[in-house]
Amino acid sequence: MDERKLRILNAIIKSYTESKEPVGSRTLSKDSSIGVSAATIRNEMSDLEDLGYLVKVHSSSGRVPSSRGYRLYVDALLSDQVPFRRPKNELVDPRGLEYNNEFESIISNGIKMLSAITNYAAFAVMPQSEVTQLQYINVVMLNPRELAVIYIYNTKEVRHQIINLHTPVNQEVVSLINRIFNATLLESHPAEILDILDSHMYHILMENNQTLSFIVPQIEAQVEKLVDRRMLSEGLGNIYRFNQASLEENERIINFINDQGQMQAILCDQSAEDLQIRIGEEIGIEEFNNFSIVSMTFKNESGHKGRIAVLGPVAMAYDKVISDILIVTRYINNSISRKE
Repeated sequence: MDERKLRILNAIIKSYTESKEPVGSRTLSKDSSIGVSAATIRNEMSDLEDLGYLVKVHSSSGRVPSSRGYRLYVDALLSDQVPFRRPKNELVDPRGLEYNNEFESIISNGIKMLSAITNYAAFAVMPQSEVTQLQYINVVMLNPRELAVIYIYNTKEVRHQIINLHTPVNQEVVSLINRIFNATLLESHPAEILDILDSHMYHILMENNQTLSFIVPQIEAQVEKLVDRRMLSEGLGNIYRFNQASLEENERIINFINDQGQMQAILCDQSAEDLQIRIGEEIGIEEFNNFSIVSMTFKNESGHKGRIAVLGPVAMAYDKVISDILIVTRYINNSISRKE
């Protein structure tokens, strides 16, 4: 690809992502950065169409970029062959953010910002839990029929749950349960905790302690949330705005996304580079042929990796989205560092 063709393709993509209208040679001839006549532009556009980088729309003389054209443009963008516009990012209304030191809150804030500044859907896949260990667990009696369970993990993540009992309990029983938990669960990974709670020893303990038998299943449900990689999402409603499809089709896409296993498989490809851009059919899912995904790796305190991502149309402003996702990743990593 020679420099002039790349410059013209860049100008077409810039114009189309801003106007969503097919781009003709007359429009491009007004761009002083191209510096050639309309006739030359027409010839170059015809060559780009023959090469599969542009598509002619109906009988109009205007062209739109193909997925192959976007791929060439993105590769050139990342290798500094075309100018990288770094637009000033919009400020995010801080009232929608939650300020605390919990790891999940930091990630949640990050994708809220990412969705707000891109106007697309944003996702985060949390790091796997192999490095997570339970450092502290305490059952607190709020009243005879209500208990609070507090968990602190080595990632500095703090969780709690409220358990309402069918029968009243006294402090002596609560103290016994705490001794059992602290003797058996500390320094264990979430998957190990589930194995311990399902062990023969615990089945015997629960047979002899009604309160323990009641709260163990609820503790298992809480810990299970840490075993599998979890996905957070924001801005799914934006899909209805930027994807010009029927209501039913967009609902199918959102249902596909909400089936977290399939979406995580897309985002958690082990071959993925720190910054990855998949365009249209490259995603490998028919439902996403009209979408692109830009994703980026972040790391928790222990160095374990998760990913944040933006799902938008193929005709997105890739340079702005890349800039936005780099800024949000930096926010996440800096916020995690401040926790240490």
